[in-house]
Amino acid sequence: MDISVTTSLPPDLTPYSCIVDAIFGFSFKGSGNIRAPFDTIIPALVNTSVPIASVDVPSGWEVESGNSSGIQPDILISLTAPKLCAKHFTGRHHWLGGRFVPPALAEKYQLNLPEYPGSDQIVII
Repeated sequence: MDISVTTSLPPDLTPYSCIVDAIFGFSFKGSGNIRAPFDTIIPALVNTSVPIASVDVPSGWEVESGNSSGIQPDILISLTAPKLCAKHFTGRHHWLGGRFVPPALAEKYQLNLPEYPGSDQIVII
């Protein structure tokens, strides 16, 4: 598939057709607490014109309130259920992956999850 993976941020991101953002997880707290080397990576991603696909919560976002000055991905791939910050997502495509949420869990947290067609593991929302 010729997908390049790098362990450091290249100075020029324009040769890439898409950037996968999976730097931080949903437990990230506070955009002012970003440590090196991420303190230079996040601003570079904020300023790039290359489309970004963020997994679950865009890096640098608070899981509940988002971050309007942070990364603004074109694609958000929510895992299990959209997090509260997803209401601040303004990109083009929002996907949900993880169709096997037990009914008791969905009821307990009042999750209103879409139906997945056939045996698909993802659905666009």
